Amino acid sequence: MDDQNQYIRDILAKYEAGTITEEELQTLDDWYASFESNPDITDSLSPEERAVRKKQLQEKIFDQLGPEINPAAEMPKKHAFLHPRNRQWQVAASLILLCAASFYLFKKQPDKQSLSPAAQSSAIQPATDQAILTLGNGQKILLDESKNGELSSEGNIHINKLEPGNLVYTADTKVSKVHVNTLSTPRGGRYQLTLADGTQVWLNAQSSITYPSAFRGDSREVTISGEVYFEVAHNAAMPFRVKSENQTIEVLGTHFNVNTYKAKSVAKTTLLSGSVALSNAHQRIVLRPGEQGIVTGRSLSVKQVDPAEVIAWKEGYFDFTDADIGSVIDELGRWYNVDIHYQGSATQETFTGRIPRSWPFEKVLNLLKTFKSIQVEMQGRRLIVEKR
Repeated sequence: MDDQNQYIRDILAKYEAGTITEEELQTLDDWYASFESNPDITDSLSPEERAVRKKQLQEKIFDQLGPEINPAAEMPKKHAFLHPRNRQWQVAASLILLCAASFYLFKKQPDKQSLSPAAQSSAIQPATDQAILTLGNGQKILLDESKNGELSSEGNIHINKLEPGNLVYTADTKVSKVHVNTLSTPRGGRYQLTLADGTQVWLNAQSSITYPSAFRGDSREVTISGEVYFEVAHNAAMPFRVKSENQTIEVLGTHFNVNTYKAKSVAKTTLLSGSVALSNAHQRIVLRPGEQGIVTGRSLSVKQVDPAEVIAWKEGYFDFTDADIGSVIDELGRWYNVDIHYQGSATQETFTGRIPRSWPFEKVLNLLKTFKSIQVEMQGRRLIVEKR
């Protein structure tokens, strides 16, 4: 068994070096298949059930690779690596195997490049529970500096910080007056919010949501920027609407993610369960679970995606599939509050991988230094990225 495991590790090393053969790739696919007796089962699972299934499969893979790996430890289903876009043989099943196992290789190999003495990356930590609550009267509350308990009451509407990173609104049945509040996270921040109707909201770094302190009338409406995940409380008599720069999402009760990071003219809405109607000034479509609606200027398109990858940020991971290096670095910059500076032309290679958001930035930086297509250097909190 040890010889077989070493053989698998050797093939994985060839994969990451770009020298793997078709025969060796088939060996990896066969090995992956040995962990999944009936892969067709996953097609009938919900996104949440599929995520659990992937985690169970990952633990089996790490058990096979060696007893020195703790399956209970936090492990990503993918390891970060770069590959050219034209490798057509990279199927989804292989990615799960190759990424999980290559994380083992990365963990076991010593760092070949040490940081310069001037680099400060060791002091840069991942995002924490930080947010600013702006009340209707303009008062701003720094939530990371506030104690748990009631922060404010506006009439019979109460705002409570139950624990770090969790803000909850409660309101009596009869509300005389509502106020418009805003919750915003900085770069390097994240937060969770429960609205007065019971809707749960998660804010990624550098995001915001503006909402009434309680809902009245025949609809519930909020406005967002950045990236926000919703689990909307069902109320057929009062539809829930989410507005961003160039789109409106209408739901009754469902789970979905909205990403408006790329630019003000682009928004991506991914549906996990239920049904939502997505519209801009020119079109209206209804999304089904597993679909992503993309609004770009006047156009509105739909594509199939893996919802588990889209909401990986909420579960504590970076998850990329064929992402350009600019998108990857931008997301890292928001999460770690690091300024990004590009030099030269962009690399044509793409990035596919999944790593924990709990990693300190120094560990991520060491990983970026292994990529052959770029070179990176830290200058204080500025990351210099240049094509090799």
